[in-house]
Amino acid sequence: MKNVSDGTRPIACSLSPGDLVERGDEWGALLTRSLVSAQPIASGVRLAVKPGAAAELARLVDLERSCCPWMSFDFVQPEVVAITAEGEGAAVLAGMFLQPRHGV
Repeated sequence: MKNVSDGTRPIACSLSPGDLVERGDEWGALLTRSLVSAQPIASGVRLAVKPGAAAELARLVDLERSCCPWMSFDFVQPEVVAITAEGEGAAVLAGMFLQPRHGV
């Protein structure tokens, strides 16, 4: 869990350590199976998954909204989401979604 003091929301997740591992595994499975592209954008990343995986992407985004309020999500299409954050959050997102995956 990381905290920033530059006036932005703290970069923190409310999940327990075990739930965090499980969520990372869910993201990892989705992206391993269905990722079309992962691109850096201003303040974050843009993920695109195969059309058949759009519902799973939406489900995971809904879960993230609850535990990680420092992230913002904007669906460009049902299978394309821009995930952004303020301050140091953009670099954290890049590390989560643009680095080789061992679970997000």
